[in-house]
Amino acid sequence: MHARLVALLCGIAFTGAASAQTFPVKPLRIVVPFAPGGAADIMARVLGENMSKGLGQPVIIENKPGAGAVIAYEYVAKAPADGYTLLVVFPSFVINAFVRSGLQYQPLRDFKAVGQTISLPMAIAVHPSLPVKSLKDLIALARSRPGELGYGTPGAGTTHHFVGEMLGVAANVKFNHVPYPGGGLQVTATAGGHVPIAIANVTEIAPFVKIAKVRALVVTADERAESLPDVPTYREAGFPQLSITNWAGLMVPAATPPAIIARLNAELVNSLRSAAIQEKLKVQGMFTTPGAPEQFDALLKTESLRYAKAVKDAGIKLD
Repeated sequence: MHARLVALLCGIAFTGAASAQTFPVKPLRIVVPFAPGGAADIMARVLGENMSKGLGQPVIIENKPGAGAVIAYEYVAKAPADGYTLLVVFPSFVINAFVRSGLQYQPLRDFKAVGQTISLPMAIAVHPSLPVKSLKDLIALARSRPGELGYGTPGAGTTHHFVGEMLGVAANVKFNHVPYPGGGLQVTATAGGHVPIAIANVTEIAPFVKIAKVRALVVTADERAESLPDVPTYREAGFPQLSITNWAGLMVPAATPPAIIARLNAELVNSLRSAAIQEKLKVQGMFTTPGAPEQFDALLKTESLRYAKAVKDAGIKLD
């Protein structure tokens, strides 16, 4: 009986190693939980194109927006754990566990990290007709019109949503959250005068600032963004405790063999270390963060603790 068990385990190990050696033998998919055109979509297309060269197979980008990214997260959680379906995750990946009930996935249980991809600052911008020139002005206006000023985000439960709610708590003002189904759409809505405030990645806001369709008031990171050099940080605006940087990474279903994860990570890191890729992403306001799967796993755990506290402090509940 013991000999049979040893043989079975050896057979499983050999099969896993063999599959990793031949992987991949067909196209791969990177599932993006937001609409085309936003930071997540841009990043996935840049990395997917480059990773396909090393993997020797096409990498197809599949956009599955909706429900604060839950649709995509649950979709990939149920996908075969064979390395052919990867998932782009942003902080909403861990946030949803604290603000939504009935989820069909648990971030730290049902997925394994391939690696972090980028970090990127966010910004708060307004339509030019709004009579504010600074974050201080915006807070004063919001106090005079409690609950009237709407701010757009790429979805409920996203980092951007938390930026708005945490600002409201810190400044003791009430804003009106207006969720959109993907990154960049909220900036377009603000530029068109449909919602007065947009909270978005610098990637998405900067082009509209350059053509004076929106006015950026503050950058959420600790340092100013290169694409918005004249826009102050939260720290400079008097809210250092609110400093927050968005991040993204790639995940796969939890049962994916470690050897396949290692192969995917190697190609991801090679892409992120490419000077050409770094420049392409930097122009979009993104900074590459190559590292091991274990490093991204550690970040996810740390961020889970941070957002759990933020949910409690702001009293955020989505259902």
